Amino acid sequence: MELQQLRYFVAVAETEHVARAAERLHISQSPLSRQIRQLEDHLGLQLFERIKQRVRLTPAGRDFLEQARDLLSRAERIEERARQVGKGEACSLSIGYCEGIVHNGTLPAALRRFRSAHPRVNLKLAAMRSGEQVEALERSLIDIAFVYNLPKPRESLTSRLLTSEPFVLALADDHPLAAQSTIAASDLDGMPWIALPKSINPAARERFLAACEASGFTPDIQFEVAHISTTLGLISAGLGVAVMQSSMQRMSPPGVVFKKMDWLPLVVEIHLLWRAHAQTAGMRHFMRALEACNEAGELAFNA
Repeated sequence: MELQQLRYFVAVAETEHVARAAERLHISQSPLSRQIRQLEDHLGLQLFERIKQRVRLTPAGRDFLEQARDLLSRAERIEERARQVGKGEACSLSIGYCEGIVHNGTLPAALRRFRSAHPRVNLKLAAMRSGEQVEALERSLIDIAFVYNLPKPRESLTSRLLTSEPFVLALADDHPLAAQSTIAASDLDGMPWIALPKSINPAARERFLAACEASGFTPDIQFEVAHISTTLGLISAGLGVAVMQSSMQRMSPPGVVFKKMDWLPLVVEIHLLWRAHAQTAGMRHFMRALEACNEAGELAFNA
C-alpha cells in the first residue's frame, strides 16, 4: 500500500465520483480506477459500492477513510518537519556559557538575533564552568561553548577568541578611594579583598596574584565568593574591594562604584569553542547571528 493510493482513495471518497476525482488529481480516469481496485485487492475488502456513475463508501470504506486521512496528515507533518530540518528551521541547539558572556551583552545580543530569525529551533542554555563545558562538548551534550579558559590544543575542538575586556576595581560608594578620579596600585596595598575561591580556578587565582605583584602591591584576600551577586553585596557593605570585568558597570549595582585600572596587566578573555567536525544547522545559524552582532557593533568588547 502506497501513500499515493491513499490520496487517490480519499479523493474518490470525497467526490463520490471517479471522473471528478480524476479531474481533481490531474490524472485520467482509467489509472485511477485501476489504483482503487489494486488497493481493494491488497486490503481484501470492498471500499466502494458502484451505483451507476457514482460510488459510495461501504461501512468498511468509511472506517478506512478515517484512518487514511489520519495517516496522510501524519505523513505531511513528517515531510514538513524534514524540510524544516533541512533548512535549519526545526533543529536543536544547546549552548554552554560562562557568566561573563552574559554580563558583557554578547550572548543576549546574539540570542535576540538568532531567535528572531529562527523561532522554531529548540534552544537550550546551560550555565557551566569552562572545564565542564569542554567535557560536555566532547560528549556531544552541548554544541557551542563560551569559556574563559581554553583546554590544551586538541584536533577535536576549534576555538576563537571572541571578547576581551579590561578589569575594573569595584568598591563601596562610601569607600575612601571612591572619590578619587584615578586609582594607583599603591592605593590598594593592604586593602581587604574579595576574590573567587582558589579551588574553583587555581590558574585564574595565580594570574591575578601575579598581575597584582607586577603592578606593585599584594591583595589581602579576606573573603572568597563564588557568585558575582554575593560579591557585589559584600562590596556594597564595605567588606572589601574586588576586580571585575569592565562590562559589570552596565548593571549599576546600588552602593558600588567602579574605577579604571589601566595599569593592571590583566584582561577577561572569553573564547568560543565548538567541535571541529560536527557543525549542525542550528549551530551555523547561531554563528551567523553572532557575526552579524559583531558587524553591527553590538559586541562592546569584541576581540
